[in-house]
Amino acid sequence: LVESGFEGRLNDPITSFSGGQRMKLALTVAMLRKADILLMDEPTNHLDVLNVQWVVDYLMGDPCKNVTSLIVSHDTKFLDNVATHIIHFDTLKLNNYKGNLSKFVERFPEAKAYYDLTASKLAFKFPKPGPLDGVKSKGRPIMSMTDVSFTYPGCEKPQLEHINVRVSMASR
Repeated sequence: LVESGFEGRLNDPITSFSGGQRMKLALTVAMLRKADILLMDEPTNHLDVLNVQWVVDYLMGDPCKNVTSLIVSHDTKFLDNVATHIIHFDTLKLNNYKGNLSKFVERFPEAKAYYDLTASKLAFKFPKPGPLDGVKSKGRPIMSMTDVSFTYPGCEKPQLEHINVRVSMASR
């Protein structure tokens, strides 16, 4: 744990850790347990550039040479650095392709939208919300909160302070 950057935090409650620290701690625990399989959902979320590189170095280093990692990520640069195979779900089938995300996009240009996260031929359109019983005005608040604060459990300082929120039909 000390080698992974948790010196001085060994007795702290996990609830006091940031999202990135929790992500790194989970991977550190998997390292210590010598996991054969890593299931990683958005492993770079909440991580700064140095810690993303720490994850890349770990996944590509000797400790992981016989480890299978199944990674779901929107971080295309990260996937380019760590992926050796891409599993693509297409027409109700899972297809396995050797190579990183760049190689996959070279082979299937229609997948470029995955790579650069631009719009593809698929589009979602949500319906307009319907009326609420008893609410006649679009601009009048149907809910409001004033001077709201929020502190994560185990943290000393609030993450949000003196927040005011008003919700109306127009803001939906």
